[in-house]
Amino acid sequence: MANNLFEYDESKFYQQLFKDFNKTKEDLNGFINIMRKWAETQKHFPEKPNVNLLRFVILYNKFSIEAAKQKLDMFYTVRNLMPEFFQENPLTEKMILQRKIWYMVPLPKLADDHVRIIYQKLNPKYADPKYFIHEHMGVQFIQLLTLIAENDSSYRMHYIFDCECLKLGHAAKASLMVLRKSQIVMEKVFSTRIASLYAVNLPAYLENFFNTVLKPTLIPKLRERLQIHTGNEILFEIFGKERMPRDIGGEEKSLDEINDMLDQQYELHKDRFLELEKLTVDESLRPDKLQNDEILGYYGNFRKVNFD
Repeated sequence: MANNLFEYDESKFYQQLFKDFNKTKEDLNGFINIMRKWAETQKHFPEKPNVNLLRFVILYNKFSIEAAKQKLDMFYTVRNLMPEFFQENPLTEKMILQRKIWYMVPLPKLADDHVRIIYQKLNPKYADPKYFIHEHMGVQFIQLLTLIAENDSSYRMHYIFDCECLKLGHAAKASLMVLRKSQIVMEKVFSTRIASLYAVNLPAYLENFFNTVLKPTLIPKLRERLQIHTGNEILFEIFGKERMPRDIGGEEKSLDEINDMLDQQYELHKDRFLELEKLTVDESLRPDKLQNDEILGYYGNFRKVNFD
């Protein structure tokens, strides 16, 4: 069952690749080889990147070698800068429980444009805000992005945030710091490859929070792509019932079942996540200092980021 979570049709993938980038399988392999040779010269890297990771940075950066180099470097470097997000294993009791509290799952069937659909919803069984810890949700998000980066054939995401079970108590416990850090990682490591962003089933009592507090904190690219709906009919119109979980009236497996499949994926890749926990960059061996970046701060000193 676990292997069915990330649907993959090789012929459709390369058809979409040619449509999006005018690139072939041979082109992709050539770019991967370029990145592999470059990575071997980066003595500060803690490992030799695997093929899937090299493939990810090429695809998520639209075949730009320079952008792919920066993102691969940040894939490793950010672990030193933000250990609170990267040193938790997805198979700990805390994270297994977190995934039961807050569903955040890739839906098995890809959209027609070969884009992965990520569905997020609070489990009604844990609707009491006492279960909501935003920091755990941030870790959960990064772990999912990491799993997708090294195991999924898709290189973009449709992101659905189902607000049906949310209460004002959840909004009160939301952390703008966690939200901002998550966006930084998404932008600087995972390239913000979100094709669309939907907030559905939004209760009237949360509209003000979404529009005046949450939405302004989003980076411009996400803010432009955000659509807010009080129901969920738009999902069936855009993606079809066959892709949506049974919980909301779709024909796909339930969120509980898909979450179980996700747990199995983490179990399947447990050795890789154990490796990732221990990866640290040796800055003394870096051939060139990190680029001065307005978000990460001078030479990657994350503590200089101002969230006020």
